[in-house]
Amino acid sequence: MAGLEIKCPFCGGKCNIRTSERPTLLTVQAQVYCINCGTLRADFIGQLTNVKRALFLDCPEAERWSKTEKEQIAEDGKKPLTNEERVAQFKAGKDQPDLFADNTIMTPQERVARREALRN
Repeated sequence: MAGLEIKCPFCGGKCNIRTSERPTLLTVQAQVYCINCGTLRADFIGQLTNVKRALFLDCPEAERWSKTEKEQIAEDGKKPLTNEERVAQFKAGKDQPDLFADNTIMTPQERVARREALRN
């Protein structure tokens, strides 16, 4: 149980885990004791609950971002897709829309001017 830190209710010190076992796939039982004051000896039971499987989808537009999605949403005021909307699009076989795509149509002169501005 590396990384789990349990505090002693008597002295507030860090407790050590003496033994641990897994009675089920999602449950851990352990004996805990306090190395600071020596007055605590207890049983610990931890269980994973509300287990959900993530759905990871490709996000190629992230390679073009210069700011985080959260910052872009705050600046542009656009509403991000909910997980339900993303799953529905995935099941329908549609690509995810680029939420931050620049949909303005520019003339060739405007595109040249924009490129020049980026070079400077």
